[in-house]
Amino acid sequence: MKFMFKLAATAMLTLSFTGFAKELTLTTDKGFALKTDFYQSEQASQRAVLMLHQCNYNRSMYDNIGQQLAKHGIHALSLDFRGFGESVNSEFNVEKLRQLPQEERRKAWPIMAANWPSDVQLAYDYLHDKIGDNGVVGVIGASCGGTQAITLAENNPIKVISFFSSGQREANIKRYQEALANKPTLIIAAEEDGNTYTSAQALFKTAKHDKSQFISYKGNDHGYPLLDKDKHLATNIVSWFNNQL
Repeated sequence: MKFMFKLAATAMLTLSFTGFAKELTLTTDKGFALKTDFYQSEQASQRAVLMLHQCNYNRSMYDNIGQQLAKHGIHALSLDFRGFGESVNSEFNVEKLRQLPQEERRKAWPIMAANWPSDVQLAYDYLHDKIGDNGVVGVIGASCGGTQAITLAENNPIKVISFFSSGQREANIKRYQEALANKPTLIIAAEEDGNTYTSAQALFKTAKHDKSQFISYKGNDHGYPLLDKDKHLATNIVSWFNNQL
């Protein structure tokens, strides 16, 4: 039986940064440096979660979640997408891109984003090597990261998937329905977050696994601000992954 929860996010959470993560650089075959944070469990583990940030933030949004996953015996890895955070160079830098005239910006964005699937695959391969062929991997994608989560899960044996304030086009919902709906899926969205919420409803409607859940919030917060407003959300995300992996 699938579950749906509705919550009013009112409590404030201050995220703590303890330096628990190990910063790693993954280098692509063309020499681009992807910056990542690896939260390694102190326990021997064959479970892992790949964490993909939203496109108005960076990998640090998952620091609290990554720390908690590691404490539950689950390795976790977050990466800065090419062009974001510390994964930048003279060619790919979202801050510089946003300063371009609109027409130039519209042309430059898809060129940068076209690299993300292979960059995400590299991060997945790192985790897979850590846990071995018998290990299991889950993925969470926030906002634009949800599309990358779909692509990754279509091409790899991802066991569970989570969409965090991740609005999807009809084509992506169809991709999920055809290839991924049988996987346990955690969907999180705020009711006034426009298409993000309506597409979240559509995703949940097609989800077939009885452990799939939909957590909805009042308001229009998008992605990481929900972690600030609901002090239990990070823990609930971690608990869900811990139970499904």
